[in-house]
Amino acid sequence: MKTERLAQIRSWSGGLHQWESESDTGTLLRGKHSLSEHFSKDRQSSKAVLHFLHGNGFASMSYAEMLMPLANEYDIFTQDAAGHGLSDVDKTFIGWNKTASRCLHAAQQFLPDDQVRVGLAHSFGGCLTALMAAQAPKYFDRLIILDPALFPPRMLWLLRGMRISGLMTQVPMVKQARRRKTSWLNKEEARRYFTGRGTFKGWTDESLECYLDHSLRADHTGMNQLICPPWMESAIFASYPKRLWKSLTELQVPTTIVAGKDTLPFFRQSYTHAARVNQNIDLIDVEGGHCFMMERPQETADLVLSLLKQSDI
Repeated sequence: MKTERLAQIRSWSGGLHQWESESDTGTLLRGKHSLSEHFSKDRQSSKAVLHFLHGNGFASMSYAEMLMPLANEYDIFTQDAAGHGLSDVDKTFIGWNKTASRCLHAAQQFLPDDQVRVGLAHSFGGCLTALMAAQAPKYFDRLIILDPALFPPRMLWLLRGMRISGLMTQVPMVKQARRRKTSWLNKEEARRYFTGRGTFKGWTDESLECYLDHSLRADHTGMNQLICPPWMESAIFASYPKRLWKSLTELQVPTTIVAGKDTLPFFRQSYTHAARVNQNIDLIDVEGGHCFMMERPQETADLVLSLLKQSDI
C-alpha cells in the first residue's frame, strides 16, 4: 500500500464539506461537495461541477481515489442514496425511479442554476443518473456513466414476470446480498475479508481502504459494520427501473457509457443496444470488470478528464 498516497486521499476527502437534505419521507440524505462551505444556488463558478452517484452497497466517497484527481479542475458534488454512506436508511427501498427523483431534487436544491453540470456515476448510480437526465432533459450538460446497471429489454420482461410470480428472492445476487456478512471485529479483520474477494478482486489497496473508510462504520463496541443493510442492497437487486428504455431512447444529453471489458454479459448487451437506439449515446471499452474504476482509478480519472476536454467542459 502506498501510505503517502492514501494519506493524500484521506486528507482530500476529509476536507470536503457535507450537505444535508430532508427527503419526501423525512429521511435525511447527505453527501459531500468541494464547493465553498457557505455556497448557495446564486454563487458564480467558472468550474463545471461533477455530480457523482455510487453503486449499490457503496458510499460515494468509496470512489475517492478516482474522484480526487478530478477535483483539480472541477467542483465535486456527491450524493449517497438512502441506506448508503452518510445518508439515513429508509424503512423500505422506494424504487429506482423515485430514488432518481430524490437525487434530482437534492441536486436542484443545492447546485447553482448557471453552473455546467456533468453526471458522473457508477452501476446503480449510473442508471439513476440516466433516469435523472430523462426526468429533467436540460439539467445535465454531459453524462459519463461507468458500467451502469442497465438491463436489456428481454431481461426486464423476465424480471417483471419473476416479480409477479414472487420469485425475485431466488435471483442469485439477491440471495447473496441477503446472506452477506455484515460485521467484523475491527478494520484489519474486514480488510482481510474483502481483499481479493469477489467484487473486490483487483482493486487497488487505496480504493479498498476508501471502501472500508466510508462504507463501514465502527459501533460503540468497536465492531465494524456495513452501513448499507443487506435488506436494502438485496431490495435494489430484487427490483428494476421502470420505463428504462423509453428514458434511454429519449435521452437528449451527450452520454458516454464506459464499460469494463470483463463486465456482466447482459450489461454489455444493454450498452450496445443503448448506443444503437440513441445517437446521443456512445460506448467506450476499458480494461477491467464492473468495478474497473476501483482497479484503475487514475486511468479512469484520466479518461474522464479527456472526455470532458473533448466536450469543451
